[in-house]
Amino acid sequence: MRRLYLALPLLLSVLFFASAASAVVDVEGRYWFSSVDSNIKVSSGSIIGTDIDAVSDLGIDDKKNFLEGRIRLEAGSHSLRYGFVPLTWDGSKTISQSIVFNGKTYSASTTVETDIKITYHRLGYQYDFVDLLDNRFGVILELKYFDAESRLRAPALGFNEAESVKVPLPTVGLAAQVGLPFLVNIGGEITGMGIGSKAYLVDAEAAVNFKPAPFIVLSGGYRIFKLHLEDSGNTADFILKGPFLMLKADF
Repeated sequence: MRRLYLALPLLLSVLFFASAASAVVDVEGRYWFSSVDSNIKVSSGSIIGTDIDAVSDLGIDDKKNFLEGRIRLEAGSHSLRYGFVPLTWDGSKTISQSIVFNGKTYSASTTVETDIKITYHRLGYQYDFVDLLDNRFGVILELKYFDAESRLRAPALGFNEAESVKVPLPTVGLAAQVGLPFLVNIGGEITGMGIGSKAYLVDAEAAVNFKPAPFIVLSGGYRIFKLHLEDSGNTADFILKGPFLMLKADF
């Protein structure tokens, strides 16, 4: 059902833009060479969870690469965009100190297996105030949706605890692009939101783009993503950053 709620606006958008004679479809494939810094705390009732560093305490790999898909429908200065990236990490480590997760105490010297999964959807609208030759400047309104789960297992203790959260976050942002000679341009964007100290998000990137053929764009850039969620004694902090490569085709 949740995916249906996401798909319906996208379908309506496709139908709207398909009716415009000047509509252009951009399809992107990305490969992100990311590093992660993550902290989680999961409480249960009056039992307060431990602040856990997922890399140093649980042994997840701090460097991992991810594939991402994006699609954009453009009609003049207006565009609709959708992006999807599945993020997963796992680790196994004999912990050096006791930790509390979801009401259970994992004692020191216990081997703990960890799985962290985040599915990241983003559906947005962009309007370019400036759209001249290869130069653009515009505003972005976007809904980001996160389906996240953290799971800790300790077979020796018979523990298999998980905590999940599903969060839609409306964001705003800016996008810019500057044309250069030799079929090259530089572009970037930033989107984000904040609700005090309880929740905030920033997703920013910049790239150098090269167009070797009329309908093909090759890009290399850098992206940083930061998410903080806090509710009822539970917290989640994720910082992902690193370079990416992109191939885009226009239709």
